[in-house]
Amino acid sequence: MNENSIPPAVLALAGLAVEYCRTAEGAAGAESRDFCAAMLRYLPRIYITAFDLRPYDNDSSGADNGAISDYLEEPQYDSLREVLAATLGEHEMYLDASMEDMQYSDTPVAVSLAEQLADIYQEMFNFASTVREASPETLAEVLADFKWRFDSYLSATICSALRATNTIYQNEL
Repeated sequence: MNENSIPPAVLALAGLAVEYCRTAEGAAGAESRDFCAAMLRYLPRIYITAFDLRPYDNDSSGADNGAISDYLEEPQYDSLREVLAATLGEHEMYLDASMEDMQYSDTPVAVSLAEQLADIYQEMFNFASTVREASPETLAEVLADFKWRFDSYLSATICSALRATNTIYQNEL
């Protein structure tokens, strides 16, 4: 596909997706604080870039249109999640009061930061892989699908992971 035919919003998000994925894939052996510093550079950029996408472009339904294909397979996801958990070590699990389950619970709800980062990775990996294979005619649908995913659940995951990552980074000074 010719880069001149790709809208700037797609290029920006796809480039950011590739950078995030490379960083997450390189987590093995990284120091927890260094890895968190890298995530603190990417998570806000992903959030802002996705937030600024025009709502659902050609797809006004605001629903999952299926334009993004599932390229990441479960063994790859599990392997990455395990690497991230090992890198985060004792900081991998944290209490999240913003979880919906928390309002119905008498006990705190523990959340896996490694799983959240792997979930973000999965969305970014699938987006970048779909863009690489997409025709120029389908890119608006791909962006609309990503925007729907962002609005539906990815934005909350990014915010939660960002807060936890920031806490780890700031406490590791």
